[in-house]
Amino acid sequence: MAEINLGAGITLKTFEPPAGFDPLTAKPSDVVNNGFPERPSGGEQLERYKRVMGQLKGKFNYIAPTFRVNGDRFHGPRKRLAASGAETSTNWSGGVVFAPSGQSFKWIQGDWVVPNVDAPTQNSWYYCSNWIGIDGDGSGDVCQAGVECEVYRSGGSISRNIYPWWEWYPNSEVAITNLQIDPGDMVTMLICTAGATSTSASVFFTNRTTGASTSFAFNAPSGTKLVGNSAEWIVEAPTVGGSQSALADYGEAFFSVCQATLTNGSTLNGGTGDTINMTSSGSTVSTGTVITPTVLQCQYVGALPTA
Repeated sequence: MAEINLGAGITLKTFEPPAGFDPLTAKPSDVVNNGFPERPSGGEQLERYKRVMGQLKGKFNYIAPTFRVNGDRFHGPRKRLAASGAETSTNWSGGVVFAPSGQSFKWIQGDWVVPNVDAPTQNSWYYCSNWIGIDGDGSGDVCQAGVECEVYRSGGSISRNIYPWWEWYPNSEVAITNLQIDPGDMVTMLICTAGATSTSASVFFTNRTTGASTSFAFNAPSGTKLVGNSAEWIVEAPTVGGSQSALADYGEAFFSVCQATLTNGSTLNGGTGDTINMTSSGSTVSTGTVITPTVLQCQYVGALPTA
């Protein structure tokens, strides 16, 4: 385990599991100490754990992560608009669930396929962040991790930047710089905390298509504690350079295995809460729809790319 200080109040720990380490058979303490999410004791969550880890066997490749602080990018709390039917926001679309009174969220998980984004107009950057997180809808912090997709089109040439990242707002985005992600890759992500008032969290991230995986633990910004009131699966237009970015045409994205665990051990499915539509200049540009209790669809409905 290595401790890293990235500056700007951002500190974290990375892991180095030995070659051949098997989280399905190792002692529970060794599983956590080697950077893997805690192995559930039974039920649906254990079966899910076995399925994911089993599918990775033969191609699992643990990457000791490297990082870059992107001080001009933020994935902050939901910017609410007055509700008129569906829940609306200028920066979020997707789904959110809220913890019952006396409880808080401590885990969240989700799978999705990385979209192949396009730019609706020429010679401008467009952005799309797909992520899971705890807090941010009714609180001033967000503990979150996801994949950033950026695109620029000039003539017949298209440039794209795609990378995984994490953030505990109000700190800025931190990119993972050595974990390759491409359009069409299926990713699985878990965020684990101790629940309300926690000042630390861990992320386990795996590219299910290639087997490349990583994990790390990080601290909350100074003066910030987890609230644990909300858990969410989101397509977002992030803040870039101090301004709300324009949303890229991402087509559609399906978040599956949308589940969040409470401090009492029970689980809430993402499809049992609220859906959120994103608007820009008064028009809807991205929608959130429940497909099943554990599957949420986000769909781009903004301006289409022009020649």
